[in-house]
Amino acid sequence: MTSSTSSRAHEQHTLLLAAADDAWRAFLVEQLDADGHTVYEADRPAGVLEKLSCQPVDVLLLGELARPADAGWLLRSLRAGQHGRVHPGLPVLTLGASDELTTLRAYESGSDHHVPSDTGYLVLRAVLAAVVRRAFEELTPRYLRAGEIQVDVAARSATVAGTIVHLSRLEFELLVKFTADPVRVFSKDELARCVWRCQISGRTVESHVARLRSRLSAAGANDVLVNTWGHGWSLTRPR
Repeated sequence: MTSSTSSRAHEQHTLLLAAADDAWRAFLVEQLDADGHTVYEADRPAGVLEKLSCQPVDVLLLGELARPADAGWLLRSLRAGQHGRVHPGLPVLTLGASDELTTLRAYESGSDHHVPSDTGYLVLRAVLAAVVRRAFEELTPRYLRAGEIQVDVAARSATVAGTIVHLSRLEFELLVKFTADPVRVFSKDELARCVWRCQISGRTVESHVARLRSRLSAAGANDVLVNTWGHGWSLTRPR
């Protein structure tokens, strides 16, 4: 892949890059890191599953592993929901040979998009952005509103009565979840699965919800993120 000039004019995400070729993996990590992404690495299926079980990952970049069949097996098992802590809908971008059979097998295994490994980095970056955008938009309408809170999902922005609320990535994803169904009570485990996509402590969820409530309140949203003791939180008080 050819090198590129760093640009921060696009979304930044948490990625897991799995590939057996150390030099090729190091090159991609350098480029992705230069573009502001957080990148974890793995070179075999066990490492991929370990990282996915304990890190919030937006996209899996799955290249060629040491054994040719490993990547296909890993992808099929993820899609089948065989790894309880990993959401089966995790966006996956496969990287490998460009021949027709390899490409077909990648899609049949569950790849969201297959990119030949000799593709230039700028094209890979554009495909990555499109995969993430499509995966996010398929799950949620672009605009969400609950009272004075409005969320523009595509622009990743939130306002309270027109006042912009500055949120971290995880806080924003929590707000999207709550705003999409404002009277529903979400448990800690459910939020961990849907937002972090892995097993995390209840205290971590509590601290992020508390920070989100604080930011919304500072912008003028009162009586939000109501705690239903023993069950979880809803954006507004359940009827």
